[in-house]
Amino acid sequence: MPEHLKANDVSANPQQVQVKSCNKISDSSPTNESSRVEKIQARIDCLQRLRKRSDDALQANRHEVYEEFQRKKTNPIHQERKREAEKLLAKQEAQVRGENYERKRFWSYSAESVEKWEKKQEKKAKRSNTGFTDFNQVAHKKYKKQINEFKPDLEAYDEQKIATTLTTTKDGEIIYIDTESSFYRDANSLRYASVDNVPSPQAVDRLVTDVNKQIAQREKFSRRKKAEDDDEITYINMRNRRFNEKIGRFYDKYTREIKGNLERGTA
Repeated sequence: MPEHLKANDVSANPQQVQVKSCNKISDSSPTNESSRVEKIQARIDCLQRLRKRSDDALQANRHEVYEEFQRKKTNPIHQERKREAEKLLAKQEAQVRGENYERKRFWSYSAESVEKWEKKQEKKAKRSNTGFTDFNQVAHKKYKKQINEFKPDLEAYDEQKIATTLTTTKDGEIIYIDTESSFYRDANSLRYASVDNVPSPQAVDRLVTDVNKQIAQREKFSRRKKAEDDDEITYINMRNRRFNEKIGRFYDKYTREIKGNLERGTA
């Protein structure tokens, strides 16, 4: 066997090398009884070291698995309560020192972060208007949402732009074409229907994912709407509905007959 292959075997798995060395101890022919016993004892010691090494690795793996389990076991509700408690404690300490907690907290914010926060709150206030007016507004709102969720592929855009604006002549000379007329085409252009214009598999996957997401949302809304229309309306909102359901578990068996008599007019 070549020397470089032996070196690779040693660096690849040192434990196998130790096993081979243990086997090598017993393979040599003993000269007398004492040397044979010594070789057997040496092999036993070598195997014990390997077993201890394997047990240590197994124990370390179990410890890592347990640590990962504990990290995933962390309750987000407890974390939120802890943050609220720390915030309340800091506010109380500021009051004891006679400081304005809100003003002191704002000192850690930069002007850029404040502007971003205000813009975010403005967008949130605009989105909070969920009342239905007409289908054009609903379509425009959905379009804006899809545009915000869209992540363009800038690398593919640059490659397509370079391929469109540069062309090769018959003589092998590369010339530049006007960008306005070749790349930024008008609505009457049929370049999008060319044979070379094939969407990438990633783009197709994004389209399929988005369509399935819209279908799932429509089905979820339809099931919720249907269940609410078929049920008896005895509530003013969802919170009151859940409260009535909890009360009904204990008192429906007593009030069912009274309710039936009232509906029949025989009470």
